[in-house]
Amino acid sequence: MKKEYLSLFLGITLFGLAACGGTPTPLPPTQTAVPPTETVNVEVIAETAVPPTPTNEPIPTEAEPTSEALFPTPEVTATPTLTPTAEMPNYAITIAEPVTASTLLAGTEVTVRGNVQPPTTDPISITVTIGSFTAVSAQVVPDGTTGNWQVTAPVADTVSGPGLLTAALGRLTQTDQPIQIAFDRSSEEPYLALSRPVQGETAVAGHAFLLQGDSNNLIADAFTIGVMVDGCSNFIAAQKISLTGGIWFGFVILPQNAAAGPACAVAYTGEYKADDWREVQIPIQLRAFDDTQAVLLDLGNLGELTFARGEMTNLFGVAVNLPDRAVNIELVLDSASSGSQLIATGKAFADQFGFWSIDLAIPDDAPNGLGLLTISGGEEENYQEIRQTVTISP
Repeated sequence: MKKEYLSLFLGITLFGLAACGGTPTPLPPTQTAVPPTETVNVEVIAETAVPPTPTNEPIPTEAEPTSEALFPTPEVTATPTLTPTAEMPNYAITIAEPVTASTLLAGTEVTVRGNVQPPTTDPISITVTIGSFTAVSAQVVPDGTTGNWQVTAPVADTVSGPGLLTAALGRLTQTDQPIQIAFDRSSEEPYLALSRPVQGETAVAGHAFLLQGDSNNLIADAFTIGVMVDGCSNFIAAQKISLTGGIWFGFVILPQNAAAGPACAVAYTGEYKADDWREVQIPIQLRAFDDTQAVLLDLGNLGELTFARGEMTNLFGVAVNLPDRAVNIELVLDSASSGSQLIATGKAFADQFGFWSIDLAIPDDAPNGLGLLTISGGEEENYQEIRQTVTISP
């Protein structure tokens, strides 16, 4: 009986609560229960909670990632555009004046003219060099239509000798031609000339080297001869000679350790590279001391030779790398009517520096007239010979 009253009471109570709360919230079906391993946090805020008091302090917020950060634009390096360049013209320069191997007087002016093709208005450099010395330096702008050019420039009064005239269009092209610069012997300025050696002659390290020349109006009545290397800028041998003027002869001994290569035979007067200094240069070739193929034979006597009957005439020179250092001398009368007639013979021997000398005796009954002097040495491919016309006098 009590159980029935209790059940009736609970039913009435539940009905009343349902009438006061509106539509009853259905309970979730048992099939959607949360798995036991998953934790669900539910935050319940009371309707009567007081909102927080506003303050002036900034509330840190986390920046929203941008699309650039999430998906950065790949950096692209622009490929340079290749601009086609015009092909460089194949320039050619010609020198019309002065002609090849012309002689210029030191201390005067020279006019150089020529042409460049194809025509350009880029400047052309004009130089004349002797060894390491620049005797002429100028620039000229060609005619842009014809390519013709012309320039007049001073010639230095300091150095003489074989030189090189060069016309150059920057580094694109150039043309060279041999030129000669000489001192004016008729002037009152110092004058020097070299008749020996000739251009391209050979000198051998450790041996004597002969120089011959002419001079006038020398500074302090003296001059210096020598051999230079390193582009004709450094002396490896030199000797000073006192002389007022005239034809002269001299020699220097080259050091044994001198390196093979280009060199210059030099004669100068005055203080070297001072204001009134004068110099003549001749390009030569220097051979090494141990170069057995460097075979030389020189006659040092100056000018025309005359042999007198019944007297002795001294002959001398330099010989290098001849067998036994032997030098053979022969003098014959060269007659068109009677042929060659032997007058005198002899043999000389060179010393350690290459010097050789002999007093050649002429018989009392030797005929007068023109003779032929022959000086020789060596064998086969190393054979050396000097022939010179001489005079046999009573």
